[in-house]
Amino acid sequence: MATTHVDCKSPYLRLALPLLCLMAGIQTARATEDVRAEDVHLVTTDYFLSHESKEPFYREQNLDPHVVLHVREVVAAGTERTAGKDNKVLLFVHGGTFPGYVAFDLDYENVSMMRHFASLGWDTFALDLEGYGQSTRPPIMDEPDEYPDSKAPIGVDVAVDNVERTVDFIRNLRGVDKVHLLGWSSGAMVEAPRYAIQYPDKVAKLILYASKYQGKGKTAEERRQQDAKREAEKNRYGTPADIQRWVKLGTKEEYLIPGAFEAYVQAHLASDPKSAELGGRVRAPWGRFIGWPEPHFDAGSIKVPTLVIRGETDSLASREDNQQLLNDLGSTEKKYVEIEQAGHMIQFEKNNKAFYRAIAEFLEPTE
Repeated sequence: MATTHVDCKSPYLRLALPLLCLMAGIQTARATEDVRAEDVHLVTTDYFLSHESKEPFYREQNLDPHVVLHVREVVAAGTERTAGKDNKVLLFVHGGTFPGYVAFDLDYENVSMMRHFASLGWDTFALDLEGYGQSTRPPIMDEPDEYPDSKAPIGVDVAVDNVERTVDFIRNLRGVDKVHLLGWSSGAMVEAPRYAIQYPDKVAKLILYASKYQGKGKTAEERRQQDAKREAEKNRYGTPADIQRWVKLGTKEEYLIPGAFEAYVQAHLASDPKSAELGGRVRAPWGRFIGWPEPHFDAGSIKVPTLVIRGETDSLASREDNQQLLNDLGSTEKKYVEIEQAGHMIQFEKNNKAFYRAIAEFLEPTE
């Protein structure tokens, strides 16, 4: 069994997770057994980091702002410390609707990007941003109607701060100065690039995939109305079992690895403790999507080596938009790759091996 580790400094743990501090360092039912990928034994470890949230809701309501951030690590057994020395530490930042461990470590065939890269010698980490998965959800997400005057939770500044906390934890854990950073979908639109802009000295290389850079071309008034609606709703509700959302994003049903979508549905529903109560829906915080400029960030301020990668039929990350992003990047080392017969959900698709290979070649170019 792998070991679940807990950062036990937060008083929040005494309220929300009263047994976790007692369980630190003890094998638990939530820890994942070692798995084998390409004849490499992999170890999965779940960390629960105490963190003082920047979410204003806590202070407005005179609540304790200490929260828990869930970070998953997958690494080849015995290479936990050597991967850092080889500059092979990789953090994944998830998209807008489902958490990091569902996005990047689904236990089904070769869908798990974390396990794939761990088998190549990388020490891989995935974060659940606040409001997702096993990280803390603020009470406003449980009872949105009780706080009509509060803003939608988990804004971009809160989410970027989560990335900062996680990167610093990893740097300290593995004794590295920089990590490689991979953002998917909205993680590639906002948190990953903005973090790389703010902290270029902590990012070795940046990978942005399935990203929309320039926005949807809405007028200022259209964006204002959209933001007002999201502020009122607080939560973004999704129905994992509806495959049409994936299809609308360019992932054709024939592209999918058989059984991968069904495995994803089960994992996503299990990630939200209220999914049954909500009739098979799951929640995500709307705050992350409010007040976005167009373009979503200043690409010219990104100076670290950057890969822009997309699926050929991705309807969100268009070729023209991604090539504009590439052109605007301030990086001296930058690259664009397009994966044939692939959509927005590439890791769940049959052509994910080509996707993984393109990323690996960028991370470790061969002469």
